[in-house]
Amino acid sequence: MSYLGIIASSVLASNALLSYGFGAIPAIGAGSFRAAAGIRDGRSSLASALALACINSAAAAVLWCVRGLVLFPLGLAGLDIFFFALIVVPPLKALARAARSGSGIPAAVGAEADELIVGSLVFGIALVAARGGYGLGEAAAAGAASGLGYWMASSLLRRIRERLELSDLPDAFKGAPSMLISAGLMSMALLGVDSALVRNLGGSP
Repeated sequence: MSYLGIIASSVLASNALLSYGFGAIPAIGAGSFRAAAGIRDGRSSLASALALACINSAAAAVLWCVRGLVLFPLGLAGLDIFFFALIVVPPLKALARAARSGSGIPAAVGAEADELIVGSLVFGIALVAARGGYGLGEAAAAGAASGLGYWMASSLLRRIRERLELSDLPDAFKGAPSMLISAGLMSMALLGVDSALVRNLGGSP
């Protein structure tokens, strides 16, 4: 499968938020959903996008190595969830905090990534990429694209929410109901994307 097909499939046909629901619930003790969506401050949007791409790519690549080079040969591939928490999370947290201690964009990206690591978003994307039958580079690309797809969907939902707040809606549809309907319609639109066509976009690598 081409890298272009993997990226398009991860962003559109298999969107992390709208297809799988990853990141829909904030991480315990962290505002990762709000941070990833850029809700706190529009200026954090670039840092959120970079953090999502970098940390999901790293998590998918590391888990692919652990699963493919260690667990699978030992017949322990079914324990990849346990080993993700045991082996993958600590170095990712250390990497994010090292970046956080700097300044400028790297520090902002590190701060966002540090919050994201403990959430379902990074965990789910890493598992999907590692189990997707990809090579190492393909898994890393799928992880990065899935993170950017999540950022795109959450940013669109944020803008829809802002417009809905200015709209004259019936009382029964204000707030959460209108947002759930909007998210459902976006999910249905993505279901109309032909996954096989998107995966083969650009031909074989």
